[in-house]
Amino acid sequence: MPKVSVIMPVYNGESFVKFAIDSLLSQSFHDWELVVVDDGSTDSTPQILREYRDTRIRVIRQNNGGEAAARNTGLDHMVGEYMAFLDADDVYLPHALADLSAFLDHNPQYAVVFSDGYICDHLDRQLMRLTDVRPGIFIGNILNPLVMSPSVITVPVCTMTRISEVRKSDLRFDEQNNLIGTDWDFWIRLAVRAEFGYLDKLTCRYRIHNTNITRTTGSEKRRKDQIYRRLKIMNSEWFNTLSLETRDLFFLDLLTDALSGDIERQQSVLISEQFSELSSAKRADLWRIVGIDVLKNDHNSDQAQSFFLKAQDINPNDLKTQFLLRLLRLGRPLALAFIDLWRWLLLIGNKMIAVRNSRSEHLQKLLGTK
Repeated sequence: MPKVSVIMPVYNGESFVKFAIDSLLSQSFHDWELVVVDDGSTDSTPQILREYRDTRIRVIRQNNGGEAAARNTGLDHMVGEYMAFLDADDVYLPHALADLSAFLDHNPQYAVVFSDGYICDHLDRQLMRLTDVRPGIFIGNILNPLVMSPSVITVPVCTMTRISEVRKSDLRFDEQNNLIGTDWDFWIRLAVRAEFGYLDKLTCRYRIHNTNITRTTGSEKRRKDQIYRRLKIMNSEWFNTLSLETRDLFFLDLLTDALSGDIERQQSVLISEQFSELSSAKRADLWRIVGIDVLKNDHNSDQAQSFFLKAQDINPNDLKTQFLLRLLRLGRPLALAFIDLWRWLLLIGNKMIAVRNSRSEHLQKLLGTK
């Protein structure tokens, strides 16, 4: 049984798949197997794969079913102790498997380890590092930050996971909506029960190019996937175990970004049992904020007014809602003009605060008090 099972889903990957496999063959760590799942490629990918004679490489060909289906096929066939992902357009740095497996060997409290790496373009030019796009480095129970951002982990190639934890939770990649966010959804469900560690080393090169799924998928499809993922989280049995702060931010993101302009679904979220668990002040704020979204996306002022009235009913002392209701009686254009001015003043105020804090920190450093 190999120590590490590497799963590689590939669909029409003739441009880069050889670089990916060669980076695995060049590893300083040799106790691995590669499970390549050819997801119905129609280019020269099958011919390229047949060139490899290493007995550690197994190729499974299936009809095209999408990324999630290909990853699940890999899960079904892996036999190692640790699981890693090497997508066909990414590459490992020479000591990736050695460093990641050693971390798990020495840190049994973690089910998953993720690391740093390079982001590069189709010509292999380095653009930035994975840490440059992360909102921070979170370890241990990372469910709360992970729910809010897939960038907490970033990409599968920088990870390694104990297969026993995947089997214990009976985890699969969600094939119902399997283009955008399949790995994010997988990590979230694992983070409900397991802890994550971080290895501060460079282990991979993640490639951005014109045939990445995130670039070839249309904006409407991406939006539908985003809504599907967010509602799946909201309706999960563990949603109310998230911190109140995370749930506040989650609903703000869901209502004003993913569901912006979709009044019917915004209303269904606002009357949900999960939403009712928020504080009355936060619920009133979100009813008002959605009312503003309705006002900006729809010319029917009566609908926006109904949201403002609900916000006022929840929090009668909210001066912002009271003022908006008065402005709306004078007409939609005036109310929108005030909202735009309000947001502009807030933006200016936040920038001034940021500049002031930066100057204060600089002064503290000069004085040696920080």
